[in-house]
Amino acid sequence: MPTREHAALALWLQVHDSAFPTGRMVHSHGLEEWLATRPDATGDEIAAAVLDYLRYGYAPLDATFTAAAWRAAPDPGRLTALDTELGSYKLYDNARTASISSGRRLAATVRELGLAGDSAYLDAVLAGHTPGHCAVVEGAVQAGLGIGLHTAVLGSLRAMLASLLSAAVRLGRLGALAGQRAQVRAVDLVVDLAEQACDRPIDEVFSTAPALDISGMRHETRTTRLFRT
Repeated sequence: MPTREHAALALWLQVHDSAFPTGRMVHSHGLEEWLATRPDATGDEIAAAVLDYLRYGYAPLDATFTAAAWRAAPDPGRLTALDTELGSYKLYDNARTASISSGRRLAATVRELGLAGDSAYLDAVLAGHTPGHCAVVEGAVQAGLGIGLHTAVLGSLRAMLASLLSAAVRLGRLGALAGQRAQVRAVDLVVDLAEQACDRPIDEVFSTAPALDISGMRHETRTTRLFRT
């Protein structure tokens, strides 16, 4: 018989579906510029760059904040503090724009669909009183849905992986099958990164992805581009 756990899983799948309107798919996180300066990059090289970003950039920072936000979900003051702290690691416009715009859109969408109950933190995000970084909003929303900690962080990591590979596909630099193959091959890595993010103390976060960070900064000045970041 269906249970609340099954219902939570169904909602988790919906929230992380590429069709869920969080605005994730309009961001390349610097990958568009990275590809523009590497016209001869192979599919394997593109997949490796995406996985490096996941391993050294997103997982040790954003995914760790998602885990912290999941734990802090009952405490709006703590969530707001995490929001502010994560913002201190977003050092350039490209990173801040992608993080905040996706987070605010996620907050607005789950509220509009009735997927979030009373939440002073989401109220603050929607009112513009706190930035609403996507990692923090994701943690709070998934905790409210009844999703387990590791599954919540795993969903966030996989969504970022799929988003980046999809960007390469839409830019015509990676085949759709190659993108799916890269995700299959990365399953064990993504699971491990989720476990590490769940175990990492918030005062040990870091993000080291210089190639995509620099590409993201350069992307801000590009006059013709497909992606917002």
